[in-house]
Amino acid sequence: MNKKWKDFSAAALLKWAAMFVIVFALSLPATAETSHAANSTYTVTVATGYLALRNARAYDEKNEIGQLYTGETVEVTDSSGATYWTVYSPKLNKTGYVNRKYLACASDSKTVRVQSGYLALRTAKAYDSKNEVGELYTGDTVYVANTDDPTYWLVYAPGLNKGGYVNKNYLSGSSSSASGQTWTVSVAKGYLALRTAKAYDSRNEIGELYTGDTVQVTDTSDATYWYVYSPKHGKSGYVNKNYLTGGSSGSVGFTKTVSVAKGYLALRTAKAYDAANEIGELYTGDTVQVTDTSDSTYWYVYSPKHGKYGYVNKDYLY
Repeated sequence: MNKKWKDFSAAALLKWAAMFVIVFALSLPATAETSHAANSTYTVTVATGYLALRNARAYDEKNEIGQLYTGETVEVTDSSGATYWTVYSPKLNKTGYVNRKYLACASDSKTVRVQSGYLALRTAKAYDSKNEVGELYTGDTVYVANTDDPTYWLVYAPGLNKGGYVNKNYLSGSSSSASGQTWTVSVAKGYLALRTAKAYDSRNEIGELYTGDTVQVTDTSDATYWYVYSPKHGKSGYVNKNYLTGGSSGSVGFTKTVSVAKGYLALRTAKAYDAANEIGELYTGDTVQVTDTSDSTYWYVYSPKHGKYGYVNKDYLY
């Protein structure tokens, strides 16, 4: 083999090896050590257009692999980047990079405070009646995404399901100690309806939540209907708060590793040992993100490996 061909072969091998490492790294499940924001659910927040999901940490139309719109949620798996975070999109069932400045979290919520009238939600950082897209009143909650501007902050308004800019001088504190927490559904019979509006109406039902299902509370400003995110349905909506129990934020949202002496740990659709309810196989070394620990045996978890939520026997997690 001549020297020229040997040099070409070595360069080609190095190129392909580098590409393999990048793709492999992007597909790896996140661990608890990646960053303080890892395994957290964030809401996409853009004033106009969409947030691009990319296969590289760069602003380039050629690396777009998906479009994310305001109100959609992503799960942050690595927040170590200064600009681009690694996220998993349940909607697209893809992992990629997004600009973190367009992500808002319920844990960083603020409450609107105006002496009279309303606080305008705008498509631009300017006081102009033509850029108003929503009205926010005292007591309404917003999630802060970007605070770079000294006056106008980019926020997500869960009550309107819109993103935009607001004058930060009319925001204060956090909305409630219950916001940002995981709560468990508890009904004597039947189901708790997930709704598109704060009203008891069969026409606004978008999902059924049963005892043991969990939701992430994102807005508690209403006396009866709280705005929540349902991991089970991958949707946000309103539920009657009187059928929610718990509210433990400190015991959820962490990563656990599967450990079995042999065989696998079943990911299930119910809290029961039954071959019929298995939806995935988890092996030693696989990781899951815990979202509900209320049951003494079966914890509700998210499996990055399968891209699914389900129940597992907690005794095989460490």
